[in-house]
Amino acid sequence: MTGIHRLARDATQPAVGRDVEAWCSKCGRVLEHIIVAMVGLEVVQVRCRTCAGTHKYKTAREVAKASAEPKRERAPKSTKTRAAAAPKEDPIEIRAARLVWQRSMAQLDRAKATGYAPTLHPEPGLLLDHATFGFGIVESVGIGKARVLFENGYKLLAVGR
Repeated sequence: MTGIHRLARDATQPAVGRDVEAWCSKCGRVLEHIIVAMVGLEVVQVRCRTCAGTHKYKTAREVAKASAEPKRERAPKSTKTRAAAAPKEDPIEIRAARLVWQRSMAQLDRAKATGYAPTLHPEPGLLLDHATFGFGIVESVGIGKARVLFENGYKLLAVGR
């Protein structure tokens, strides 16, 4: 066998770094992929050339077969266990912070709250109105950050930027 014939035969064999068509789980279709990992002669992991996502190697045939099979249904859980499961309580730190926040907020006027912005230079005791966390009270100020007490606990916010 000449060198040219050997190269032609080897080009059909999968190898790390070579291209292969595979089902991209991120893009949702069959696309060109680069082989990333192999076990023996079996391709195990590929990287999509389109989205650069790395995932398990799946052919379009495997995906079609899996979607055609009826899914197994799980046995329903008994209603006894559902009723017995109580909703989870907040941790003690959050409950304590909420209590302190409620007592402090009772003494403050929410109409005088300052809107939060990263450029703000707050002082301890300032009432902030944050778009996500709601009303909060500045506890302490450090270099570039402030510790603020909100209803759901303490948060570190960027300030003075």
